[in-house]
Amino acid sequence: MRRRKGFTLIELLVVIAIIGILAAMVFPVFARARESARKAVCLSNVKNIALAIQMYLADNNDTLPPSEHRLEVEEYFQTVPGGDDVCRPGEDNERADFFANWGNPYLRWPVILDEYIKNRDVWSCPSAKVTGGATFILPGPDWLTYLRVNEGMWGGGYSTPMGGPCNRSWPPGWGGEVTDSILQQRIATAFGVSGMWVDPVHKAFVQSVGVREGYRDVKLVSVQDPVRCLIAADAGVLVGSIDSPGVLAYPDTCCAECSGVAYYMWGAWPDPDGCPDGSYCPECVEIHANINWARDPDAKRASTRHLGGSNMGFLDGHAAWASAQAIIAMANEGDLEGVGWWCYPGTSLEGHKAECGTPDPGMVFLW
Repeated sequence: MRRRKGFTLIELLVVIAIIGILAAMVFPVFARARESARKAVCLSNVKNIALAIQMYLADNNDTLPPSEHRLEVEEYFQTVPGGDDVCRPGEDNERADFFANWGNPYLRWPVILDEYIKNRDVWSCPSAKVTGGATFILPGPDWLTYLRVNEGMWGGGYSTPMGGPCNRSWPPGWGGEVTDSILQQRIATAFGVSGMWVDPVHKAFVQSVGVREGYRDVKLVSVQDPVRCLIAADAGVLVGSIDSPGVLAYPDTCCAECSGVAYYMWGAWPDPDGCPDGSYCPECVEIHANINWARDPDAKRASTRHLGGSNMGFLDGHAAWASAQAIIAMANEGDLEGVGWWCYPGTSLEGHKAECGTPDPGMVFLW
């Protein structure tokens, strides 16, 4: 009688184990290759934005996009429209000009550069976990009157995230299906947990590549070295404020400098003489900020955008990727013009010693 040939249970288990081992080895390679492709797409987007800024400079006497110069606009924001919780003015309303710039939807850099780029998809990074984008849509061109007439409708506090129209205004055409978001009492993009922007809704403009909108009215001749002057980069919720190494190195983490390192001690910002006390950026705590974040290489790497680093574009038109560690080192050594630490006393061990004395046991620093 002939015996039937086949595989024994042990042989099958060995084969399955080998397949499992091979899969464990191959899948990370595939994931890395996939992310490398996304990184290349994003780098191309960043470079296109940097080149668009070059073209804008050529057409505008080598001067970056303008600020709001109308006295009536600044005077309006000096009245603290919407209350302190919305416009968050400092002493003597010294931030009125800031809100005047950001409250004008036609001074947003993506809006100004739209005629040069022609494709709004370049403002989106395929690897972004946190995004910004169009929020309050203000009908134009008399947007200021619209804000005045409807001031009571955009209220205060978290009902108007990120300062409401004071610094999140966009013109018609950028809100997708939302054409008049104040009157509709909703915002164009979905608002996530603790200030983090999440998936887009209503087909509104979504942004995860940021520009330095604070560089308004800056002339090219006043820049020391355009090769080192950062102008565009991977960004998270702070798409217009990429002048912080913590934001650049960890764009998918809210306020890495000021809440991601020993968050319970941060505070007193922007007081240069203040020492960490936990009062600044408390809304970021539940997202990521615990003492283990700075100690855990995997957690820090997960907060980067591309394979442990970010894409950056410069004022001369070139773009490059750099690791998070390199970005922090470049900022520390002055190799990124105009980029500085937001929460210096507690960001570094030496900074804390110089400004606040010997740190408490267990404190962890970004550098």
